[in-house]
Amino acid sequence: MATFAPPGPYAQICPPPTPAQLAPLREPTPKWWPLLVAVLVLTSLLPVVLILAPPVLGLPRYEVSGGQVVARSLASKVVIPAGTPAEKVSLGRLSKQVGSNMPGYTVGHFRSERGELAVYGNGSRTGLLFGTQPPTFLTPADPETLLIVWKKGDAATFRPRGVPLRENIWPLLLLLPLSLAVGSLLISRPRLSYEIHGDTLTVKTRASSTDFLRQSTKASVTSDPLGVRLFGTGMPGYHTGTFSTRLGNVQAAASSARPEQALLLEHAGKRYYLTPSDPAAVEAWFGG
Repeated sequence: MATFAPPGPYAQICPPPTPAQLAPLREPTPKWWPLLVAVLVLTSLLPVVLILAPPVLGLPRYEVSGGQVVARSLASKVVIPAGTPAEKVSLGRLSKQVGSNMPGYTVGHFRSERGELAVYGNGSRTGLLFGTQPPTFLTPADPETLLIVWKKGDAATFRPRGVPLRENIWPLLLLLPLSLAVGSLLISRPRLSYEIHGDTLTVKTRASSTDFLRQSTKASVTSDPLGVRLFGTGMPGYHTGTFSTRLGNVQAAASSARPEQALLLEHAGKRYYLTPSDPAAVEAWFGG
């Protein structure tokens, strides 16, 4: 249980803590954290990959050989056997169920007036509908030639007509900075610092800087860990925002959620939770 004491005469003669005593407590990085970071970064980059990869890889594409048509996308393919009924159609609508409906890369399962379709196209509503189960809708740039090559049993590769990059430029301009920001946040750990200048302790996090005047701040040492994060950031070595504790809610600027000892500061009607390497030395400087 933490106890608070107002600054006393000792506060006037106690030397400030050394940089080593004041430095945030170093917490070992969990072994699972790098793997989690890699997964989250790759997930954040996935929308950008879905925009850039298909045109680079030439997808979707339709490989005709030996009387078969193989339609390929980034994650799937469908084989259309020889003799499968085929017709040229113009669809009124395509409503995505699963997949992508980006201009130039419209792939997945869609609903239409013809029922559920497996679509490998570029967003065009005009193309070839094959009588597979479910029916497969392709949008080759030259549908007549594809049908001729397929029925003759010849070999060739076809693709949909290309879509200008400008049709995807706004999603790309939005998603790329967002993905880079998420990646930067996870890969480079935010900086937390405690600094003493004269009679003021300054606590800096990524988003804020708070000053604690020595004469108007009450300090104590506690062994209570941080509880549930109510608002803010919680990652190995960096815990900021509002957290619950057994003493009530606190504003955390801590490098560990479960230190052996932490420093509590009461200032301007709020309670702050810090984790310097030597909480007792900082408490003594405040006059605790």
